[in-house]
Amino acid sequence: MKLACSSLFVPEDSYRIKLARVDRWGYDGIEVRLEESESLPREVAEIEEALANSPIRVSSVIVRSPAYSATLDSKDAKRAKLASAKIALEVGARLGAGVILQPEYQAQIPLPLFDPPEPLTVRERDLLLSFLEEIAELAEKASAIALLEPINRYETHYYHRLEEAMALCDRVGSTRIKICADFFHMNIEERDIAASIERAAGYIYHVQLGDSNRRLPGQGHIDFQSGFAALRRIGYERFMSLECMIPSEPDEELPKCARYLCQCIKDSADTQAGADTKTTSSLHNCDTHATAGQTH
Repeated sequence: MKLACSSLFVPEDSYRIKLARVDRWGYDGIEVRLEESESLPREVAEIEEALANSPIRVSSVIVRSPAYSATLDSKDAKRAKLASAKIALEVGARLGAGVILQPEYQAQIPLPLFDPPEPLTVRERDLLLSFLEEIAELAEKASAIALLEPINRYETHYYHRLEEAMALCDRVGSTRIKICADFFHMNIEERDIAASIERAAGYIYHVQLGDSNRRLPGQGHIDFQSGFAALRRIGYERFMSLECMIPSEPDEELPKCARYLCQCIKDSADTQAGADTKTTSSLHNCDTHATAGQTH
């Protein structure tokens, strides 16, 4: 397992400097967040140039636009989201990373405070499946991976748990559709994070890390060690990227967080029954940064 830092955490404009700081802080990768704009092709070219001279790899990609978080509630909304997704998937293919896409990502009104979320209507489910089938086609054409991220009930009403995203992957039936598992959202929605991860073996392509209070790992109460042990048991060796808030200075907080997560990864190996030499050798990223590029 390898650690990645969000590009939002690094204030410099230059990606060459961003990658150098991420490397210095103790991370192996960077989750690239971009805005859909006329300058996007230039920014992607700059990132590619910076990557050529850096050990840091791109863990994942998010390209924000007005359509990205908008609700998939009509054919017009679907067209807009597909047009935005096409651009994002092409960026992901160029940078060699999975692309996180959402059918909706915004506060729910009214908030579902007590009752469980309402199930999708037949119309909503049909629209979602149609959207994902076209996403799969776009991902195939771009040679990219589209990632479904289950989001907690307060920020979407589409899918909240890993098993729901797994069912959608099965329904679409494309190897280009995988899952991003986010510890913050799993802490709210999953009964047992480790067990849910194990059931999702073969579906999880990317992992995001945020603690129970959406701050850096180690600043809340999530048991990352048991979650990492579950990831180890399913053979997960890809990136885990920070997706959370930083309470103070990045130069102080992010190296400390990297050390904490590396310790959690090592401890997860120690607690796994029958851990062998092969398991221990997979901890390379906490000692030396991985330099191999990602493949689809």
